[in-house]
Parts: sequence; structure tokens; C-alpha cells
Amino acid sequence: MKPIHDSLNFFVFTKSVVTSAVKFIFQRVSAYRGYFLRAVLIGLAISITVTTLAWIGYFKAYQNPLTNLLHFITQKKAPDVVLLFITEEEYKKGFHGVSPLSRGRLAELVNLMVKLKAKVIALDIDLSDLTSQDHKLSDAFGHASAAGIPIALIGNLKPFEDKPHANDDPLLDLRPYTDERLHTTKDGFILFENMNPRPQWTGKVIYGGNFYTLDRDWVLRMAEGFYMIKNNDLKYKLPYLPMPSFPVAIVAGYQGMSQETLMEALLNIQDNKIILSSPRSNHGDIHIHLVKGGRVIPNFIGNYEYFNREINLQRLLEEYRSNEVEGETIFKDKIVIIGGTFDKTDFHMTPVGRMSGMEILANITQSIISGSLITPTSFWKAFVIQVILGIAVAFIFILFSRFWATLICLVALVPSVVIASLWSFSSSHYWFDFFPTIAGVMLYGRIIKAEQVLKKVKHELEIRLGKNEQAQNVTKDKT
Repeated sequence: MKPIHDSLNFFVFTKSVVTSAVKFIFQRVSAYRGYFLRAVLIGLAISITVTTLAWIGYFKAYQNPLTNLLHFITQKKAPDVVLLFITEEEYKKGFHGVSPLSRGRLAELVNLMVKLKAKVIALDIDLSDLTSQDHKLSDAFGHASAAGIPIALIGNLKPFEDKPHANDDPLLDLRPYTDERLHTTKDGFILFENMNPRPQWTGKVIYGGNFYTLDRDWVLRMAEGFYMIKNNDLKYKLPYLPMPSFPVAIVAGYQGMSQETLMEALLNIQDNKIILSSPRSNHGDIHIHLVKGGRVIPNFIGNYEYFNREINLQRLLEEYRSNEVEGETIFKDKIVIIGGTFDKTDFHMTPVGRMSGMEILANITQSIISGSLITPTSFWKAFVIQVILGIAVAFIFILFSRFWATLICLVALVPSVVIASLWSFSSSHYWFDFFPTIAGVMLYGRIIKAEQVLKKVKHELEIRLGKNEQAQNVTKDKT
């Protein structure tokens, strides 16, 4: 009988608390009925203000350090991408120099990756120089194609030029610059003259461009999903054509797409999403969420330590050149990115530290495949959420004094919004900027404070006017 009695007491207590709360709110609503419409209007105005400020980047100075921290906290091991590093020593010994690279050595690596059953072979290497051994690499590409293993190459990007530039023009040096240093369309897409992986590779590879643009603080947080190039193809009646970035080309190869089907996907972007279909693989379509200017926001995992990798190419070639492969290796059914780390200018700051260009490509590629690209809240979604929160803040300030209302917002409302934002980031990679909510609470608190000061001044003025009027009446009576 005691548990039942305790349950009844708890029910009665809960009912009395809820009833008291409802009565309190009803009394406040009845007493301040006229203030609620004003609260809705003020909440709406504040929502419009803070959402617009967030949209134009006013809160970015606060948002960037936080997203950097979240990047650092949520980093994980990369399951789909393997790095094959060509060290400076290997360049000198195995490739006989940095440029041009030995095509025979590269052909050996490609054939080895075919033997080890890689899923995609991606060469983060400049192959624009002509050599007498190009036919060896071409044969290796043909061998990979016959085995059903796509080859991804970097196409040579040339900056779009309305007028000829001097040879020392910084645009000809394809190192990262801020957007202001680049020629872009009115929609913010970076323009290039063309993209070409060399004619002898065309048809055997899938290719994309590789050009990084940095934030104003010289940190790489976003990457191009595609570029716009001048159209020389009569088949497409458009002045410019979209061409994929290198990570998008790699993922298209992962999906079993050709360069032509990838082009069709880029020409049919809907709702800011590139849809890479999967004609031959068992997994479904991959959706690449784009932000302004055709960019993506990768959810950086980290440097090479978070990827499976190999740096001893000589040992690798000697071990598997003649022997049959027994068991699985780290390369089987993986995207293998082959590149070098000798160029000191190819290192850039990211939200999780300094990385080589090859590591950045691996992070972007892994983010696309795993579906972990960060998707910012759209303007209208953010606006609706801010309207709801703005009106809620307004009601709290109407129902309670400024002190208690501010305390409730700081203790309950703001932390819950922050937790919801962090949870959406870590679980679904959906970023909702909670700084506008904090700004809305602070702004509404200032409005209420200003109103209280105005009321106090008005009250004091009325008292003074009343005293003056009373004094004048006394003077008249005496007269």
C-alpha cells in the first residue's frame, strides 16, 4: 500500500505545481495582455536583425573559433581513404628528381595498386611535363581501366584572363589566395580558362581541378566543389561549364562514373546538391551539399595520423613486385591517394592544424564519401528558429522581471540552444549558429532596460510637473 500512497502524493504534488504555474501565467497574461502583441513584434524585429547579421557574417569572428574546436573534438579515423606518400628521399632515389617525375616509377605504383585491388587510384601529382616514358604510364592507366579501377588525375587549371597578364602576375602561381585576388562570376564561382589532364590521358582517367581559397585569416575551412571554365565544347550551348574539383572527381570514380556522366551531374545541380549516382557499386547515391560559390565545408578528421598510410615505396614495390598478394592489405577496396610532401608551399592551416595539400584532399574526399560535410542552416530555417526563440525571449521578459528573465534565459534557454547546436553538428553535421540567440537575449535585455529607464524618467518628470502644478495652485489660492 505504501508505494501506491507515495505515487498518489507525487501525483497530487505535481498537479498542484502545474496548476499553480498555469494560474500564474494566466494572471500575468491577463494583467499584461496588451504587452504580448508588442512582445511578438519586438521578438520578430530582433529575429530579423540577428538573422540578417548572422547571414552577412557579423558573428563569424565568434563562430570560426567554435567550429574549429568542434572540428578538433569530432575528428575520427578515416575508413575509406589511404595515403601513399612520396617522400623527398624517394623523389631523389626512386624518381630521380622532383620534376619531371619518372613515368616508369609511377607506372609501377599504378600497376601495384591494381594488383593490390585498390578501389580508386588518385594521383595528386603534376603530369603536365612531356617525357619519353609517358607511354609506360599510359599503359598502366589502360591496365587499371581493364581491371575496372578508376584513375583520378589533377587537370591543369589556368586562370581566366580578360587581358593578358605579366609573367610575374601572382595569379599564375596557383597557390592559395583569398577570393578578392581571383576572377569570379557574379555568383562567386572561380573562373578558369580551361582544365585539361593532357590529351594522351583523356578517356583513360577522370579528372578535376585543385585550387584552394582561404578565409581572411588564411585558414582553409571551405573547398571548391566545382569550378567554372570557359566553354569550348559546341555540344553545350553555355558560355561557361562546371568542372569538378579533384576530390569530387575522386568520389565520382569511387561511384563508377565517367567524366561525361560527372559533367551531366554538375549540369543538373538541384537544391545546391551534386548527386553522384552509383551505376555499378552496391552503395547508394552520394549527395554533396554545396554552400555559396559552389563550395563544400569538409568536416576535417586530421592529418596523416588519422589515415592508413605507407611511406616506404621502395620496400612496398620490392615486397609485392613479384610475389603473389596473400590476404588483405590496407589498399584493398580503398581510395589510394598518391602524392608528395616535399613542397613547403603546399602546407596550409586548417581547423585542426597545419596539413599538406595531399592530406587536405584526403580530408575533403573522406568527408564527401562518409556524408559528413557540414551543412549550415539556410537563411529561412535560421530565421524561423530565431523568430520562435525571439518571441519566447520576449514572453519570458514580459512574464518575469528583467533580472529573473535574464537569469532564466542564461540558465535554461541559451544552454539548451547551444547543446542543440553542438548535438546537430556532431550527430548530423548540421550547423546552426547559436550566437544570434545569445545576441537576441542581450538585445532584448537592453531594450527592457531602456524601457525601464524611460519609465523612471517619465515618472520623475510627472512627479516634478505635479509638484509644480500643486505649487502654482497654492500660489493662486493665496492670491
